[in-house]
Amino acid sequence: MVVLVTGGAGYLGSLLIREIPKQKVFEGETVRILDNMFRDRYASLFNLPSDCRYEVLYGDVTDTDDVKHALKDVTSVFSLSDITNAPLSFRREDLTNRVNYGGAMNLYNHSVKMGVDSFVYTSTASVYGNTDGVVDEDYYCRPLSPYGRHKLKAEKEMQAASAENGLHWIALRLGTVAGWTIGMRFDTVINRFTFLASIGSALTVWENALQETRPYVEVRDVMSAYFFGHNEQKMRGEVYNIVAENRSIHEVIDIIREFLPDTEMVVSPAPHENHVSYMLSSDKILKLGFKFQYSIADGIESIAKKLEGIKT
Repeated sequence: MVVLVTGGAGYLGSLLIREIPKQKVFEGETVRILDNMFRDRYASLFNLPSDCRYEVLYGDVTDTDDVKHALKDVTSVFSLSDITNAPLSFRREDLTNRVNYGGAMNLYNHSVKMGVDSFVYTSTASVYGNTDGVVDEDYYCRPLSPYGRHKLKAEKEMQAASAENGLHWIALRLGTVAGWTIGMRFDTVINRFTFLASIGSALTVWENALQETRPYVEVRDVMSAYFFGHNEQKMRGEVYNIVAENRSIHEVIDIIREFLPDTEMVVSPAPHENHVSYMLSSDKILKLGFKFQYSIADGIESIAKKLEGIKT
């Protein structure tokens, strides 16, 4: 049988395709990757484990023929094929809508038609918007970016449909992810700041961000959440926050300085519209037995170690 990972060459997908063969539940299954290489992360496919059969399909979740081909003999789907970056989504809303809503629903609907058993949807903490204190999954979502709005729209439609069709569907609302993978993404705050600090550049902080707090999670805990959600029947039909820590920008920079003590900070006027401060609780999944094993300090350290050969 086959496990399908859409967006399998991306930041999260590049690690997930390497972790799937280690899971007993997927022993002997083919890992199929569907990716349109929007970000040209071909290096994500280098040095894949030799004890697993991989198939790579160059295609797009918005294309029905590509999706139907990718779903042949598939039992489990991990949906990671999104246009990311909330600030940029203001300038490319049509593309964000076409992929993050239209493509996600195309994949979901054909998964149902073709008899997939399990569908794990990668949602985002960006669905919340600003919050009053620490909130859980029942909080009323008011996403401030097109990215968050289109992700939430797809999430809600999938959840409603799954209540009717019985598919083992879950959505994981990921906090901002930190840490190293071979398909690195450097447009998120912790990863980018760690890179800049490693090459000796000052960290530019938008003045509005000084008062903001955001939810974070280390990438290896995201992998654990994917498998926990796939295997745990009690999670069926529900959405879950995957957030290990809520941190201010000052706290993030202080942690970076633990590994790169000469890091400097410069405050600058904010250039974009995505101003948001929010804090989330992961109690819902923790009560089912899930445990976070990594901190954002672990994620920062994993990137800093990869860059330690740089002399500033």
